[in-house]
Amino acid sequence: MIEPRKHPRQDRSRAKVHGILAAAADLCSGRGLEALTTNAVAARAGVSIGSLYQYFPGKHALLAALIRAERANLLEAVERIVSSDAANDLTRLVDELIEATVAHYLARPALSRTLNLARTQLPPDPEAAEFSARITVLIAARLDELKISRPETTAQDILAILRGMIDAATEAQEADRGALTDRTRRAVFGYLHAAA
Repeated sequence: MIEPRKHPRQDRSRAKVHGILAAAADLCSGRGLEALTTNAVAARAGVSIGSLYQYFPGKHALLAALIRAERANLLEAVERIVSSDAANDLTRLVDELIEATVAHYLARPALSRTLNLARTQLPPDPEAAEFSARITVLIAARLDELKISRPETTAQDILAILRGMIDAATEAQEADRGALTDRTRRAVFGYLHAAA
């Protein structure tokens, strides 16, 4: 089961769930997927195993919650960018999207690698498709306003380039954010110039 048992409603419960997820992220970052057990997470978070099970029925539910939290953070960054002044200029829009995406995944590259592996082991999550669609719609709307032809396809292609290059870089354990940003920028702008 990958759905949480219940959602926290009070501040204290939200803080407890946040602590549990932070502990799970720390374990994944430090020692990978095999280190993530409900007992280890409870011990790291300083909660009883019963408290953990109130919210998460097992390891898969913890992983799914971590993946959703990471997606929510990235979505928030994209929403901020497309609603900013930078979104009025194609170069600035793309630069900020690249920088935010690279920064997001390289902030904790070991966690990114572990969660990429976890995605292959979890049942399909309808929320993943909704997340991708939401980000595509946000970027496509801005591209449309900037008079870019085929804005939805262009948004999908930009995201595919970012995802492919960043996933490959995290798998190769690259840590040079600047170099990855430069390479990704060349690839995305090369695509945009060729498509123009």
